[in-house]
Amino acid sequence: MKHFLVLLLFITGSISLYGSSDDLSISKGTDQEVIVLLSPSVAQIDVWNNAKIEVSFTVPLDASSVQKNNIKLTHLSSKTNNHIDGTIEYDKFDNKVIFVPSTLLPVGIYEVEIKSLKADKAYKSTQINEIKYRFNVPEVINGHQLPPEPDPVLNDSTLLGIDANGNGVRDDVEIWILNKYKDKHPIHIDIAMQAARAYKKVLETPERAKEIHDFVSAPLNCELYYRYCVDDVNINEKRILSENDEIIGKYFRKKIYFNTEEREYLQYDTLLSGDSYRIPWCSERKQYCDFNTTKYEN
Repeated sequence: MKHFLVLLLFITGSISLYGSSDDLSISKGTDQEVIVLLSPSVAQIDVWNNAKIEVSFTVPLDASSVQKNNIKLTHLSSKTNNHIDGTIEYDKFDNKVIFVPSTLLPVGIYEVEIKSLKADKAYKSTQINEIKYRFNVPEVINGHQLPPEPDPVLNDSTLLGIDANGNGVRDDVEIWILNKYKDKHPIHIDIAMQAARAYKKVLETPERAKEIHDFVSAPLNCELYYRYCVDDVNINEKRILSENDEIIGKYFRKKIYFNTEEREYLQYDTLLSGDSYRIPWCSERKQYCDFNTTKYEN
């Protein structure tokens, strides 16, 4: 009886671990030597909604084996695991199978299955096994792709947290910024993202506080330009932010970015204390923005 219970626990545990619809790591047959390219790539998190499925091989395929039912694309994040319809093509010059979805892909996790493909008769000894893997189509806000929601425990277990898309901004912070300002002027997102990239330096090298001070304070100078200085500096620009339209404030610093006891920036502040720092003139502040400001000019 004990052995049966252990086996039952093992089986149910396996179902929970490997059958989850949000586990991007699940794959099969993706490391075959016959495969040259998989696009989107395995477990890719930043796939655009107009993506095509492309698979290139080292050998030519039997064109008659390339049929519509060879590729199945399933939207795992939909309530009913919807299958995405599309057309299939074969590029004989690049030995590439291409699946073109009939519509733009909704946000969520997808699983692609590729099977029953055969090599050309001249390469009949080459076997192509079933291929199965997953990828993610994120939500897009003002041209920015949202990263996947990170596990809060793992995210807060280290100072820098999780940055799955590698853009220098912690994923929970990026998600907050994009959702907070999605209905505001896009400059809110640009300034907040710059601040998040700058604050990362505080966590990485707080001992270099005086060296990185200008970099860390740059986003605030950029914000102040658009809140107070535009009218005084360039009459051809319009003031985008109101005087009360605060982006980089205490709430963002304390509650969103430096949001755990370990992430408090006491060492950074302590090393800065006792010195004086020059406040830039209005005419200088715009140069502190690290994004393309010309898109916001008249």
